[in-house]
Amino acid sequence: MTDGVVQLLRQVRLLHPWMGAACLAVVAAVAAAVWVTRTRHLPWRRQLAAPLAGAGTGAACWLVVDCLWRPFADGVGGTVWLWVALTATVVVQVLLGGDAAADRTRVREHKRRMVRAAGSGVSITATVAAACLAVNAFFAAYPSAAAVLGMGVATTPLASLPAAAALPRHPERGQGALEDTWQAPAAMPQTGAVVTATIPAGDQSGTDGFTPRDAYIYLPPAYLTPQRPALPVLVLLTGQPGSPSDWFELGGLKDSLDAYAAAHAGLAPVVVVADLLGSPYRNPLCADTVRGGKVATYLERDVPAWIRAHLQVDDDAAHWAIGGLSNGGTCALQAVTRSPQVYPTFLAMSAEEHPTLGSEQRTIDVGFDGDRAAYEANDPLSLLAAAPAGSYAGVAGVLSVGTGDDRYAQVVPTVADAAMRAGMSVTEREYPGGHTWAVWSAALRDQLDWLGQRLALTA
Repeated sequence: MTDGVVQLLRQVRLLHPWMGAACLAVVAAVAAAVWVTRTRHLPWRRQLAAPLAGAGTGAACWLVVDCLWRPFADGVGGTVWLWVALTATVVVQVLLGGDAAADRTRVREHKRRMVRAAGSGVSITATVAAACLAVNAFFAAYPSAAAVLGMGVATTPLASLPAAAALPRHPERGQGALEDTWQAPAAMPQTGAVVTATIPAGDQSGTDGFTPRDAYIYLPPAYLTPQRPALPVLVLLTGQPGSPSDWFELGGLKDSLDAYAAAHAGLAPVVVVADLLGSPYRNPLCADTVRGGKVATYLERDVPAWIRAHLQVDDDAAHWAIGGLSNGGTCALQAVTRSPQVYPTFLAMSAEEHPTLGSEQRTIDVGFDGDRAAYEANDPLSLLAAAPAGSYAGVAGVLSVGTGDDRYAQVVPTVADAAMRAGMSVTEREYPGGHTWAVWSAALRDQLDWLGQRLALTA
């Protein structure tokens, strides 16, 4: 696809305050048109079949996905199932047919079939499109048509980017803030680069295995110069369902980091968005388990070792951080409480109170094979409560949530209190919105200044 087409798709914005209402109006108009042209002459019992079938479809999907399969701890959400029901209602309404005798008096048979087929296609397509746009707007997910197609941000494999190649000498840094001693070269790029790389998981023996998806990595402008400084590292995680690309396609990470770098002479953290799931439909609980593989080992040993071996960054763990949203925010807390020496700084956005598969007992039974001790060894609140004095000295982080996120808002003060009792330094922040990318992208932008100072990038 040409660059011009991609740029055009990026201009097709999908998130507007009026999107949900507009989509509902479209579906209502389609349903009314189908009723007038197709079903108003039918017996009332047959007309009721459409809304009943729609409600039944929505309820059945909710039962199968949220109650039986349960791939997501919090469920898909009532808004999604409502739109499934509305869409099914219109589809069934279209399929019910209409007053065929009246149609035959107006047009010939072959023309009638063409007209009805075209009308059916347009009605169903418009309804499905409206439902998808409405659900996307509710979750504040894909910002543009390009993002839907995975073209929101240009990427290249790490090994294929000449400017990212290893320099003969590993960068070093002196005392104090890096910004105080850094001089940006004249030929430094104006923006950073997004690259992809495979970060393999280590030995998975004794488990069902964990195969991570490719990581997405942001390299700041300063990294892409021959005078590469020793930059700090932020390992970032998405939620579930999710993919490492989400932070770029949905969260606007590159734009946020480019803006930060522009204000700091090209300096910004190297951001590695690593995979914590293996699949959007798996929740390995950010732990080493038989069912989920060795995810804790992957994030706390394999990923840091790979970064140090393949990227020229600051080796000092004091200048490393981990962050995440929702399930990934919980995982960030798990990593910090298990291995504060690896990640002494964290950003936990809309985190869960505990690692969960829906309930504590189900999490223990299914996720940890009934082993409560294993569950508590991976539960941040349990680890914080049991930690000896001084275990978390020097650890600091930001806990944040959306003001309209009722389910997760209560988690922040609970975790903050436990963290501070254990000796951590914690800041609490709120942002307008719910459990959506609109909150998480704003949170990252806002917290970069705090993070830069914490990682000694700025004074």
